[in-house]
Amino acid sequence: MNINRLLGIFIALTILMWILIFALSPQPKYQKSTKINIPKLPEPIVDQTKLKTIEFKEVKNDFIEIDTQDTVPSAKERVDKVDFNLYVYKIGAFGSANAVSNAVKSFNDAGFPAFTEKNQSNQNLTNVLVGPFASKQDIKDNQKALNQIAGIELGEVMAWNP
Repeated sequence: MNINRLLGIFIALTILMWILIFALSPQPKYQKSTKINIPKLPEPIVDQTKLKTIEFKEVKNDFIEIDTQDTVPSAKERVDKVDFNLYVYKIGAFGSANAVSNAVKSFNDAGFPAFTEKNQSNQNLTNVLVGPFASKQDIKDNQKALNQIAGIELGEVMAWNP
């Protein structure tokens, strides 16, 4: 494009902008103005002499005394008896980082949370654990699918505390 065309486009756009801004904008001389009168509200008249005076009284502390001695057995004893363990399904221990990441990815893709922990007996191996599950029954209900994803016949159910 040469300079003449660019200059022509610029002038045409400028004229178009002036037309849009001034010719098509609302003209105040053609608009009706409406005035709204808002009436003033009367001032409230409050007679201070007719108001009740508030009397303050001292509160007496003559409540019944309550024995707060704990006679119920401790809740800690009950909680210690309840099993709050979560359970995980160990599908194997692997020495290869590639095998571990593939196993974890396959379980995550299937909708089961999977994670890894170092093997206690052999530090060179990494356990792949699926879960946690709320109960052993949850693992038994999903065991067939878990075994199929891992390509194993039987895994190990383990108690797990985070």
